[in-house]
Amino acid sequence: MILFLRILGQLFLILFGYAAASLVASMFFHLLFLGIDGLDPRDVPPVVMGTVFVTVPIVALFISYFAFLPSAILVGLGEIIGARDWPFYAVGGGMVGACVIGLFWTWTPSFAPGPEAAPPGEPFLGDPYVLAALVCTGMVGGIAYWAVAGRLAGGWKTVATLPARSGS
Repeated sequence: MILFLRILGQLFLILFGYAAASLVASMFFHLLFLGIDGLDPRDVPPVVMGTVFVTVPIVALFISYFAFLPSAILVGLGEIIGARDWPFYAVGGGMVGACVIGLFWTWTPSFAPGPEAAPPGEPFLGDPYVLAALVCTGMVGGIAYWAVAGRLAGGWKTVATLPARSGS
């Protein structure tokens, strides 16, 4: 029963960690692209900052959707081997970001033209700064996951031993 509760608690921690990683990755993604636009935080009107509070959770939903499968593989591997160090999750998050880039390169919806018909200025197809930004966003998300749930990875495998009860 104790093992079941430990596994259930770890699953809730994984879910909370994934949500936190998606939100932090979305915040980092927004900060990177506000910096690319050349906007100084002192010059940004409050209306734009208000929209960031709305768009960060929405973009976090998209990030969590597109990164779910590679992240689930990373989290499962981390739980199985008991990886509790942040470089594992940082490098793994970068690989998740690279997988998302690969998804954008290979997947096109049926109603959209293929990558060969994309306009020449399409940022996801040729700009190395955007590609590096997506990999770094994955790395920051991986570190955020480690901060919430990765530090306790594999803890469910150690079964707590209870002291023997003296019979009465």
